[in-house]
Amino acid sequence: MFDAKSSPQPLLLRLLIIGGGLVVFAFYLGYVLLNQNATEPDSAEATTVALIATQIATLQPTPPPPTRFATITPSPVPRPNSCAMIKQQQPAAEDGPYVIYLNGRSPATLYCHNMNTTPQEFLTLPATETGGNFSLISYPEGAIITQYEKVRLNPSSLIIDPTDMTFATLAESLAGYTAISGEQLATYLVTASDFAVATGCNRNQETAPLGRANIDLTGTPFVISPEITFTSFGGEVQETISEVSEDGKVVTLAVNGRCGIIQPNGPIQLVYHQP
Repeated sequence: MFDAKSSPQPLLLRLLIIGGGLVVFAFYLGYVLLNQNATEPDSAEATTVALIATQIATLQPTPPPPTRFATITPSPVPRPNSCAMIKQQQPAAEDGPYVIYLNGRSPATLYCHNMNTTPQEFLTLPATETGGNFSLISYPEGAIITQYEKVRLNPSSLIIDPTDMTFATLAESLAGYTAISGEQLATYLVTASDFAVATGCNRNQETAPLGRANIDLTGTPFVISPEITFTSFGGEVQETISEVSEDGKVVTLAVNGRCGIIQPNGPIQLVYHQP
């Protein structure tokens, strides 16, 4: 049988009752004291509470500034420095004059040819309309006159290709010369001349005109390089003329002999002059 006298449960029960009463009494006493303090608030405590509230407010995180989106500026279109670049920028571009920026800076109007295949640059020579820019082969009986409306120009090096005859034609007349043309022309071995080449096949006859050539850059933003020189060769060359105008725009060449020739000694280098 269970012995009630030997069990510790009654003692523990009494202790729990006494402890619980003390806890309730302690809560009641704290409640009374708090109410008394609340009825007579201390001004120092109120000030302290206000300061604490202010400090707490200052500790609040500062809101981030509004996000500013960067303004995107479109990249400028590069200045074209060749006809190929113009074709790339303007796929519908056809043959014709365009402003090309030499070395990306200096503007010059060049004629773009073959825009639908392989674009090429040509310099239009306005002075051709008044009789300039010719290469002439003279004979006692007349002359074969090649005139150049445009010349092939490398926009990077500014060197003329004297062998390109895309815009070269045989002239029917030139002051002081009788042009050889038609069926008579077919009997001559050479029927056209490169740009800036004078050929004199006058056999040194005193009355026969000299072979001549002319470069005239009037109306363009270019002049001949001051470093240009000329060379003559061929049969029985007795007289040559090579003159460059003071402004560098015009070159005059002449030669006689049994097909003597005078031409630039090296590339035909141009220099850009701001108009």
